Amino acid sequence: MDFSLVKKRLKKDRKMQTEVYNSCSKRVYSCCLRILNDPHEAEDFMQEAFIQAFHRIDSFKGNSKLSSWICRIAINKCLDHLKKRRIDFDLDAELDHGIGVEPERESDNYDVERVKRAMQDLPEGCRIVFSLHLFEEMDHKAIADQLGIKEASSRAQYARAKNKIIELVNETYV
Repeated sequence: MDFSLVKKRLKKDRKMQTEVYNSCSKRVYSCCLRILNDPHEAEDFMQEAFIQAFHRIDSFKGNSKLSSWICRIAINKCLDHLKKRRIDFDLDAELDHGIGVEPERESDNYDVERVKRAMQDLPEGCRIVFSLHLFEEMDHKAIADQLGIKEASSRAQYARAKNKIIELVNETYV
């Protein structure tokens, strides 16, 4: 089937939109939740991302999966929202929370639920950088550009987030 016909159909066909929503919504919601750490906000931004995607389907080039493209829309919406809230990505602010760059420690306690709980306990700036780098596979330069911080700050926050998660998983959630 011709890709341009699929895009035209997706723009107007509610049944096809519902199918795309049902197949992609869990992934898009997870992207939003990791960044926002609030289920209600994540739901709202997920919905907005789908609305925008269906209205702007003509701009989808097909270079990636449709779900990846919708996730990117959702992530951008979440980050724009956080910028308006003026999230502090300053490393000195993170130091106030006791997060320092330490050597990594090995652990056998890395089950998914423990890591999820530990991520929720990260300071917002660290959690966002960690999520963007690990789950959205953005490099530190792209994260720095997106968030308006230095690349070194992105790398340091990622390292701090990773070490804090290791610490929390090993000590707090046993």
